[in-house]
Amino acid sequence: MITCGIDVGLENIKVLLLKDDQISARACGRSGGAGRSAAAKALWNDVLKSAELSASDVSKTVATGRGRKDVTFADFCVTEPIADAKAALRIYPKAVSVMDIGADQVRVIPLSEKNGTSQPAFNQKCSAGLGTLLRYMSMRLEMTLDDIGACAHNPAGGVTVNDGCIVFAELDALELLNQNTGREDVACAIIEAVVVRLNAILHDKTAPPKEGVVLIGGVAKNAAVVSGLKTRSGIDFIVPNHAEYGGALGAALLAAEN
Repeated sequence: MITCGIDVGLENIKVLLLKDDQISARACGRSGGAGRSAAAKALWNDVLKSAELSASDVSKTVATGRGRKDVTFADFCVTEPIADAKAALRIYPKAVSVMDIGADQVRVIPLSEKNGTSQPAFNQKCSAGLGTLLRYMSMRLEMTLDDIGACAHNPAGGVTVNDGCIVFAELDALELLNQNTGREDVACAIIEAVVVRLNAILHDKTAPPKEGVVLIGGVAKNAAVVSGLKTRSGIDFIVPNHAEYGGALGAALLAAEN
């Protein structure tokens, strides 16, 4: 059986195909803003083509993410926490919690044996867009995200930005640049601010376990953020390869079950 999961986020769309419970193809593309419905369909067609399949070969397609309802050809939609939980348990069957860090939203979902999930914690409005902040600052600093991740392993030399609101963090960073502060120091300060906010979300409802926490989402690919969050939280996160496809994997698994 072939199933498809499509995760439509603020910045990117992820499409993943499962064939007989194994990943057979995947791809990521830009969401396209108001045109994300067409963008989702185009990316879906590209993935099918790369897998040498037609739409009729796919038994079921399930969409998730903030733009899930724009995937008009999906058989049904699921909310992000449900897809995240399903993916986490596939990645690590003994998982007790999953954290998804995307461009816009951050979610922490405790996993229960009874129904798979319990009450999730979400970022507050002041913490929305942490992933977008990292991408924006990489452009302003004329650095790649990998560059930022590499230099953020060094001490920030006392340079800080606001860690309570991303708008103020951005303004502080721009002011530092205007003062000719080194790009590496500014990058370190941004990473630290992001880590502080993420750690606060982790502890929003309850103290998280130190083991068995799966980390997914696009920001999970940023080595500096993951390293900083491990140090600050004390959690030894499980970070899978292709962590950005967590939501799409969960959606494809749910498609196979229904």
